Amino acid sequence: MNAGSQNSPGRVSSVRRKTKIIATLGPAVANADAISRLVEAGMDVARLNFSHGTHEDHEQNLRWVGEASEKHGRSVAVLQDIQGPKIRVGTFPDSAITLSAGDEVSLLSGEDEAARGEIFIKYLDRVANLGPGDVIQLLDGRISLEIASMETGIRATVIQGGQLSDRQGAAFPGLEVDLPAITDKDRDDLRAGAEMGVDLVAASFVGNAGDVRSVRELTDDIPVIAKLERTVAYRALDEIVREADGVMVARGDLGVELSWAALPRVQKDIIARTNAGGKISITATEMLESMKGSFRPTRAEVTDVANAVFDGTDAVMLSAETAIGKYPVRSVEVMNVICREAEKSPELHLIAEDTFIAHAARFPSAIAKAAVEVTHNLGITNLACFTETGSTARLLSKYRPAADIIAFTNNEPTFRRMAGYWGVRPRLIGRHETTDDLIIAAGDALIAEGAVEPGEHVVMVAGIPPNQGAQTNLVQIHRVGSGMAGGSARRG
Repeated sequence: MNAGSQNSPGRVSSVRRKTKIIATLGPAVANADAISRLVEAGMDVARLNFSHGTHEDHEQNLRWVGEASEKHGRSVAVLQDIQGPKIRVGTFPDSAITLSAGDEVSLLSGEDEAARGEIFIKYLDRVANLGPGDVIQLLDGRISLEIASMETGIRATVIQGGQLSDRQGAAFPGLEVDLPAITDKDRDDLRAGAEMGVDLVAASFVGNAGDVRSVRELTDDIPVIAKLERTVAYRALDEIVREADGVMVARGDLGVELSWAALPRVQKDIIARTNAGGKISITATEMLESMKGSFRPTRAEVTDVANAVFDGTDAVMLSAETAIGKYPVRSVEVMNVICREAEKSPELHLIAEDTFIAHAARFPSAIAKAAVEVTHNLGITNLACFTETGSTARLLSKYRPAADIIAFTNNEPTFRRMAGYWGVRPRLIGRHETTDDLIIAAGDALIAEGAVEPGEHVVMVAGIPPNQGAQTNLVQIHRVGSGMAGGSARRG
């Protein structure tokens, strides 16, 4: 497949994009050159979908991402997306069956190969209160079955037909399904991902905070993103936000379980509540779906991506568009341009006032809020912070400053992970014995890369003393290139 593009809508310009772009890797970009071009086009996070491919495939992709990151001088995070306890149909003798409206089929629990007139569905025996009249959605809702009887086995009538292939997804809208938190495959994949060095883990089909904890116990301190794909998870959103490091609005499966008309409202609510909790919000699924085969997005897709930005999402995600699409690099370029244009909205920087204000009473949040207000009140365009774990950068990000956030760290995993934070430009910096030395070194680094001019002011956020995990407790207006930290003489 062609990973290239023609008549590019524009490479990264001097206008820095704040909303981050996640791109899924797959057969369309399964080589070093294609992945390098994704990074050049603006990919901030590479998603490895462990529902497909081998561990060897993912490890090779991860190496290529690292090489591309080094080549282009950009921090790029790697997100491992585990399959989770997805409800799927089994297999069929010819790999697919054709269902027509009015057909009757027998439903069985499991993943086996079905005989004629049968469909196996994994976890069917875990569906609570299944009965006549209940609807089962297959293939993202494109095929519908209605339970007809349960007297001698489960019989269903096809309401909306179509071709059903092996291992396609199934959903039971309005019904509770007792799913395990993780599967044996997930455990194996998480072990492999940790050994490879992934930066983030996306946990699929979580139902509550306990499911997130179950994944976290196996992730070796890797941040966990909870994918919201089930109605039960949406009802438990607040506890999930408290437990997880971020939330992904996975609109494919969620849109099958919910009324499709409710999905835009629910998306907006999930993003707002995740942001209010100070966690990462990601919007995913079919954002530029037509670009799997089309050179241009539809106007509706452009509006969809822009509205996610207006809603306050930290990141937008491409799935099939980059994994198997005809125009993977152009898809990233297009999303880059849409996000940059949407970010011109003056309303964008007011979101935090409504959604994150409750956290301002907490000490680190109060420091972050004060720093952002200083940049706004004084018209300072650069806001730098020093962070071991990335938490300070994430707090600053949640206040959605107009200023660029430059996050310095001496921790390489933190350097990569911060690539997914809204408005954050990660930078590596060496260790320094004093906070003054650290501030001066950071200012000199910003001058060297052309981010600021000598004599320009930068708001610095740090913890004293440095290198000891100190709580963020310092906001300083620093004139770069002065040889002094702030207005005080340099201390050794």
